[in-house]
Amino acid sequence: MHAFDEDFLRGNEIVVRRAHAGEHIVTLDEQDYEMNENNLCICDGEGPVALAGVMGGLNSEIRDTTKGVVFESAKFMRDNIRKTSRALGKRTDASAKYEKGVDEYTTEMAMRRALHLVEELGCGKVSSTHLDVNTGNPITPREMTVSIQKVNGVLGIQVPDEEILRIMKNLDFAPEIDGDSLKLQVPAYRTDIENYPDISEEVIRMYGYDHIRPTLLSSAKVTAGGLTVKQKTELSLKRRLCAEGMYEAMHYSFFSPADLDLLRLPADDPWRQAISILNPINEDLSIMRTTLAASMLRAVSRNQKAGNTEGRLFEVAKRFIPKSLPLTDYPDERDTLCACVWGDGESFFTIKGIADVVAENLQLHFDYVPGRKPFLHPYQCADIRLGEETVGYLGTVSYEVAGELNFQKKAYILEMDLQSLEQSYGRKPRFVPLSKFPDEKRDLALVMDKKVTCAEVEDCIKGSVKNIADVKLFDVYEGAQIAADKKSMAFTITFRPTDAELTDKMVDSWVNKILRKLKFMLDVDLRA
Repeated sequence: MHAFDEDFLRGNEIVVRRAHAGEHIVTLDEQDYEMNENNLCICDGEGPVALAGVMGGLNSEIRDTTKGVVFESAKFMRDNIRKTSRALGKRTDASAKYEKGVDEYTTEMAMRRALHLVEELGCGKVSSTHLDVNTGNPITPREMTVSIQKVNGVLGIQVPDEEILRIMKNLDFAPEIDGDSLKLQVPAYRTDIENYPDISEEVIRMYGYDHIRPTLLSSAKVTAGGLTVKQKTELSLKRRLCAEGMYEAMHYSFFSPADLDLLRLPADDPWRQAISILNPINEDLSIMRTTLAASMLRAVSRNQKAGNTEGRLFEVAKRFIPKSLPLTDYPDERDTLCACVWGDGESFFTIKGIADVVAENLQLHFDYVPGRKPFLHPYQCADIRLGEETVGYLGTVSYEVAGELNFQKKAYILEMDLQSLEQSYGRKPRFVPLSKFPDEKRDLALVMDKKVTCAEVEDCIKGSVKNIADVKLFDVYEGAQIAADKKSMAFTITFRPTDAELTDKMVDSWVNKILRKLKFMLDVDLRA
């Protein structure tokens, strides 16, 4: 209910109407609100005096000098009050009640009770003036007939008829049973009762939930539970990363447009095509993530500010890539891995090693080629390739981004699209018996153009001879002993025998074959 000061109701009338666009009201808590056509308001002869179902207006409040009081006891539509409360950002005790629904019977009884208390307490004289505007719906009990079999079917048990009669009688439903039919007189204040499921709820809450016994559906079968291949693979990957000293991070699926600015993304970058939230909690959580990198870098910043000057974090989460904007279909939700390391003991090769750990866990082989990301160091950034497809990137966080986030130590980050790797999920390593014969190793110092990469040389060597077990780089040299446009890279090549012991002659022939292919493919020479 609400009370108005009669002296401040202009025009001596009450009007219930929709607000005009841009119309204002100052509520009892002295807050000014601009309303729209969807907001219901209580008005006097000149303007709003209450925001219907939410709060009264300051201009008609009860004062110490009040002599005449007008009581209002009303019922409003639940959805209208809820929408008004949310649109204006104003939640009150009144709106909380009206959102759940108030019946007409209650409003009539409330008015009578209020007037009775005025007389009983001697605080005023009740006027004969009374205005009742209603829908015409009766406030007498309404008839309902439901099937007892359906009521018991919802509960999954057989409640004795006499118990149903007892319960419904105690709840003022005036029940009668005629065979399978349960006839009821639903009280006017029970607007929540609509059909037999509601009656089932009334019966069991009084009969006792302890009477319910679990039963297996007649058509159901017991099946062995377990994780899917995808779940098992991701769990295995997480455990492998934890074994590398990493901790799992979890961030919101939303971020801010400022995060995209932090990454120095150009205006036409695909990552800027993000889905906006219609009702964001705040500006920092207003769009869906198209990359995990921004959230991870801010987490690293918070850690470094808290004194954690070294650490390793990873996150497996979804990116939300819209097919078009504005949305016409569900977005593509891409499972993605993001990992970041920072501190004195970390380097570019640490984060590359994390990528190799992922490849090893999934029984894959990644190639690394020079890449470019605006938030990474231009000469310490690489794209991660699986065959001809780019599945991610890694690199050193640029000085500009690190400075904006107040990094005390360098940070190195990778992001990988796990969705592109799903075809390899579930692979298991194959056991290869150890050879009965010892491995043979050869060191080769090679001279090549500076533009030739280590990966190109390794791939060329491995593709030359099938008996190569491993190729490792152990030295890089640039200096006076070689040409200015050249560099020297030294590799240890491990040859593994299969059926017979390796001889020097066999290994020498393989080395020569490797050198010929390197010369033909990459113009690489043996260093003198």
